Amino acid sequence: MARGPIPIPDPRVLEIKRRAAALASSASTQNATRDGAKGAGEPSSSSELSIESQRIRALANWDPSYPNEKVDWYGEYIARHGPISTSWLQQPTIRDGNTDETHEIRGMALHHDSNGSRVVAPLDDGSVCLWELGHGIHSERTGDQRKGAIIGRSKRGLLSFSDGGDNGGFYYSHHKGKTASAGVVECLSVDSIRNKAYFAVHKGLHEVDLNTLQISHYERYPFMISALSEAAFPTPLTVGSTHSLHLHDPRRSTNACWSDSSCTDRVDNVANFPASGRPKNDFYRLLSGDQPSSPFAPLFHPGPLAIHHVSTSGTLDASSGEIYVAGRFPSLLIYDRRSFPKLRNTIHSGARLCSLTSVPYPFRSLEDRDLTPQAVYEAKSKPGQTLIACGEYNGKGSLEIYGISPEDSSSLAAPGNARNLSYKNRVSASRSKLLSVATHGTRLVVSDGDGLIRWMERDGSTLVRRWNINQYEGSERVGIFRSSSAEAHGDVARKLLPVNSGVVDAQAKSDELLVWTGERVGIVAFKNRPQFGLEDWEQRVETAEEKIKRREERIYGETMRRALEKQADEVRFVRGLGAGVRGL
Repeated sequence: MARGPIPIPDPRVLEIKRRAAALASSASTQNATRDGAKGAGEPSSSSELSIESQRIRALANWDPSYPNEKVDWYGEYIARHGPISTSWLQQPTIRDGNTDETHEIRGMALHHDSNGSRVVAPLDDGSVCLWELGHGIHSERTGDQRKGAIIGRSKRGLLSFSDGGDNGGFYYSHHKGKTASAGVVECLSVDSIRNKAYFAVHKGLHEVDLNTLQISHYERYPFMISALSEAAFPTPLTVGSTHSLHLHDPRRSTNACWSDSSCTDRVDNVANFPASGRPKNDFYRLLSGDQPSSPFAPLFHPGPLAIHHVSTSGTLDASSGEIYVAGRFPSLLIYDRRSFPKLRNTIHSGARLCSLTSVPYPFRSLEDRDLTPQAVYEAKSKPGQTLIACGEYNGKGSLEIYGISPEDSSSLAAPGNARNLSYKNRVSASRSKLLSVATHGTRLVVSDGDGLIRWMERDGSTLVRRWNINQYEGSERVGIFRSSSAEAHGDVARKLLPVNSGVVDAQAKSDELLVWTGERVGIVAFKNRPQFGLEDWEQRVETAEEKIKRREERIYGETMRRALEKQADEVRFVRGLGAGVRGL
């Protein structure tokens, strides 16, 4: 009788069982010695109780969840052990004669409502594009059938920018302006409550109505915008430029032109004619409700790359919380919105951080990994939050975790608390720079410059699994100097965004992960095969011969790529033996 394949147990499960058995064995030995001292004839059941208590203790220390945290353990098991696949959204194209010109995607954000989720992104031609993702309450009949397809696109040049010339810096042009910058990662933020999206294009901040895909507001800043915070009405949006930090209140209006022709005729425009770079007069402020001088925080080191809002009350409402800023400077900057623009505190890191996220639960250090179940529960029940940052330190990836106390955030920088309230993984995080970090279930997920996505435990050191977004279907031949030939080719994930981030529990039905490479957007899902491919976006009907020819061309290209990579590995190997040709 034929037998099926023997299942291979998970090494991590075996390690937990081994440690629990070792602890139980040592405890039973001590109990046997103690019982032998009392008398050999006295029966004892303490060994059985000790084994059970050690097992409960090991499980309590392993449990990554927190009290009152809703965890889908079935989905967690699939995310930790199931197959992984990458599906790429429909690429925007424009017909140019007989060929299709592909547009690059210059950012990524999510919009949620009762009908599901959509991807919002700017394109390199200055337009705004929307993709359908589904996963909503009514997605069974509206969204999932068109998942990954383009459902809306604005006109070309909507997000262009002009320096303004003699118009005081508030001139908006669709024709001779600059399009969206490719060097800014956090250039987009979406407010799902008001159905608005904020796009940073050089020095201009565009507010786009997602219902009409038209500019509803425009504001210009003195320096180039390099980072935007998350948008959550009524919390003001934090705008970071190269040399300053600003608060943008969406309820206020400014003297900006967003129409196709010219500025609307207003009394204050006549009062300021001819327009100049001088501040707006008091008559305009009387109409708009603007303050005489908008507060802004100057930055002594240029180049903020990430801005994150953290609520001090532990809720989703960050209106009275703190603002954390990271970038090309050695410290994290902390601002309190109530005392802005005064700098409240700093946290020295030493690394160049480029991405921030947070967990609404207290931080547990690696030293607290062998506690009793009661001590574990008390440690997890303490008030506080955890800030996670990633970036680069001396050419390698740096994953950093900081505990945030709701009573006094300045305790982070105290010398006596720095060791217990922070952890920096600069050894095993990645051999290259970490580009993005996000929370994904009970895990952390990071991306690096090698094209790898790593899922890690919340301690920041334990690796759960990893995946290369350039992984092809079928088996990959392992190279000599690389774990897979795909690591030497393809894209890197510049930004990670869980699909269920920012949605209520009733809609959080997806464990998928969005990735942006700088040119296209994909979905990493725990499925056997990709959910859709390039064949699904073909707009014309192909004959059987054309499909076969295109498939053969794709197979030929992949075969040649693998052959060239294998040859390159052999050349490196021979060069290491001293028989290579100089100059290769």
